[in-house]
Amino acid sequence: MDGGFTFYSAIVIPILHEAMSGMEAGMVTGEVANALNGFGVAAVLAWWVLVWCERGEGERWARWGRVGLLGVTTAVLSGLIALHPVLDARLGAGSMTGFYALHQVYLVASTVQWGVNLGLVGLTVWIGKPLTEA
Repeated sequence: MDGGFTFYSAIVIPILHEAMSGMEAGMVTGEVANALNGFGVAAVLAWWVLVWCERGEGERWARWGRVGLLGVTTAVLSGLIALHPVLDARLGAGSMTGFYALHQVYLVASTVQWGVNLGLVGLTVWIGKPLTEA
């Protein structure tokens, strides 16, 4: 989830905006965002399965931390999925009224999700690390 977001944000979007008008680039990025959100749903489902399967593994604080972060990323993804059709409708109608403020919310939420997912990876590695004898 994070690798695609990072590559897309850092490489693809700037190239699109150089090659196309803002409206055209927005239509393309909207389609890609649908795919990224679809992959996000699959990843979140896989995380929940992993959390369930490893519910007795690792230290308690790490398990609950991972559940908390997973809850946050699930909520953020749900919000992104709900907000996306609103942004698409504004672009489709050619009305940019209020679009940029909503788009900023979408970008901030995506960035928060990116950071939360890094935390999920870190806690999962921590939980799965082999126990060493003292």
